[in-house]
Amino acid sequence: MMMLELPKDLVEEILSRLSATTLKRLQSTCKQWNDIINDREFAGKHFSKAAKQHLVVMLKNFNVHLVSVNVDEIHNDIDPSIKDIGELSLNKPYQVYINGMVHCNGLLLCITKGYTPMVWNPCTGKINWVVEPSRAYDVYDKFAFGYEYKKSCYNFKILRIQYVCGRKTHTYTTHGKEIYDFNSSSWRTLNVTRIWPLISRVVSLKGNAYWFTYEYKEGVRNSSLLSFDFSKEIFGNICVPFQFNGDYLVELSVIRENKLAVLLQRWALEIEIWITDNIEPNGNGVSWNHFLAVDLGVTIPPFSDVFSYAMSFFIDEDNKVGLIWDNNKGVRVHIVGEDYYREIVVGENGICLPLMCCYVPSLLQI
Repeated sequence: MMMLELPKDLVEEILSRLSATTLKRLQSTCKQWNDIINDREFAGKHFSKAAKQHLVVMLKNFNVHLVSVNVDEIHNDIDPSIKDIGELSLNKPYQVYINGMVHCNGLLLCITKGYTPMVWNPCTGKINWVVEPSRAYDVYDKFAFGYEYKKSCYNFKILRIQYVCGRKTHTYTTHGKEIYDFNSSSWRTLNVTRIWPLISRVVSLKGNAYWFTYEYKEGVRNSSLLSFDFSKEIFGNICVPFQFNGDYLVELSVIRENKLAVLLQRWALEIEIWITDNIEPNGNGVSWNHFLAVDLGVTIPPFSDVFSYAMSFFIDEDNKVGLIWDNNKGVRVHIVGEDYYREIVVGENGICLPLMCCYVPSLLQI
């Protein structure tokens, strides 16, 4: 019996077990498969059932590049391998320059060179441009990306926080907050309390957004981990398991789409990484595990280079290492463990930003 003769629901069940990249290669097999793979309802079912491919992407020359990462044998004295595989091309006739990105369920919220956001699914090639807001986009705008999951459907949304930078004080104040709802293709004002400036990149986990922010109290800069629940459209504070002030560097990362990781860097050389067991948007019931603590001044003396502020990272739980990206003397990846250090240059040629994120291909549509 040929696959075409099988009942449609059985065909869907079989296809829903295959990876998104495999299904894209099979899309042209026959009309029935093409219709199923392009169906919005099937895409949601597929995302919940199929095995996830956990890939890595980075920004290079204002484009998104796929990166190969292999650290599986480092503890057997085999060198790690990190290579730029090549650009993930936008479908013609699109030619855009990307300054930033946030990953959510296989979709990339890309901030273009003109500060205009767009949502791109690199696996399917589909692009959704965002309607212009009433107030023009600005270099100081910050964006978060997430969704409301309701009746087995993903309603994706964008949070825009508008900042104004004081010319004399060089401090940032919040000008406004807006939500873009893809279901209505419109912006609306979000009436919430003041949000202080970001000091980390924004990440998305299970539909909600997270980032570090700071505020001054009695002349002291205090930092905190903030969340935004896209279903309830409310902000929350998340407890962190360490004490830190505004002079420390902090960054966020998402682990295999189910955990949040925090990197804390003290005094340039001291690094700690913590990961969550679970996390709720309101911050209740958060459980943190200490993953790694490294003093680079002791691990690899003499160590004089300092990670730049604009860095990103992810961790390999199996091999107990963190991979930290920065753009000091080109884009470098620092692979650090409690008794391990290697440095690999991946961005000598071209304009590179120290921005990478884990990417999970999917068929989801806006």
